[in-house]
Amino acid sequence: MGFKIEEILGKEVSIIENNELVLTYCYGDGVLSSYFHPLYAPNGENMTEEFAENKPPGLCFSLGTVFDATNEKVNLKRNNTTLESEITETDASGVCVNLIGKTQWKCSNIEIFEICSTTVHSLTSNVRDIDITIEIHADTHPITFMDNIGLGYSAAEMGHRKTANADGRIGEIEVNQQVSKWATLCGISANAAVGVAILPHPSNGKTSFLAKDAYQGYLFAQTPQFTLDANTSQTLKYRVVIYVGDIFTIDLDQYYDNYIV
Repeated sequence: MGFKIEEILGKEVSIIENNELVLTYCYGDGVLSSYFHPLYAPNGENMTEEFAENKPPGLCFSLGTVFDATNEKVNLKRNNTTLESEITETDASGVCVNLIGKTQWKCSNIEIFEICSTTVHSLTSNVRDIDITIEIHADTHPITFMDNIGLGYSAAEMGHRKTANADGRIGEIEVNQQVSKWATLCGISANAAVGVAILPHPSNGKTSFLAKDAYQGYLFAQTPQFTLDANTSQTLKYRVVIYVGDIFTIDLDQYYDNYIV
C-alpha cells in the first residue's frame, strides 16, 4: 500500500498512507495563507482546528508584520500559490512524500516569494514526523519581518490540555514567551493521550513560544525579527512531531537531537 496523493487541483492536496488520511494542505483561492488541516495523529484523531478565534487555522506559517525600507507597514496580499508533489524513497526513512508550495505575496511594487517545502515521513510506531522548510525571498526591495513570524498550531478540542517545553516547564503560564528548543501541546482525545510538538531548527535563531492550553489551545514558535535586503532570502526550518502518548512517555529531546544531527 504505502503513500498516495489525492489533489483537488488549485484547491488542496491530501496525503494518504495505508488508506488512512494523514493530512490535507489547503492552498486554493479564498484562503488568506496556505495551511494544513486536517492533520491526524497516528491513532486517527484529528489534531487541528480550522476556525480558531483570532488565530491562523490548522498548522500554518505566518510572515508576521512586514515593514518596508521606510518603516511603513506593508499589507501583503497573497497573489497565487502553485504546488508540486512527489513520493520518494530515502535511505533514512524508507518512503516519504514531498510537497512544495510556492506563494507570491504582493503590495504595490513590493513582491515577496515564499516557498514551503514539506516532507511527510512514514509512520513509525506511535509517532509521525513532518519536516517543514520555509524560504522567504525579497525580490526588489528591503523588507523587515517582525512580531509573529513563525509556525503556529491551532489545536482541535482535547480534554486535559497541557503545554510543556524542553526546559521542563509545564503549563501556559510557564511556557508562554519563553525561549526553548521545543514546545508541545497535548491532551486527551477519544480516551487516548495525543499531542503535537514543534521543534524549530537552531539555525532559525532563538525561538520563543506562545502557548494557550485552555479552550481552543494554541502553540506558536516565534522567530526573532529579521530584515531581507533586495534579492536575498531567509530559510526557516521546523520539525512537527505528532504523537500518541504524553510528555512523560514521548522523549521529545531525542526527537529534537535526531532532527538537528
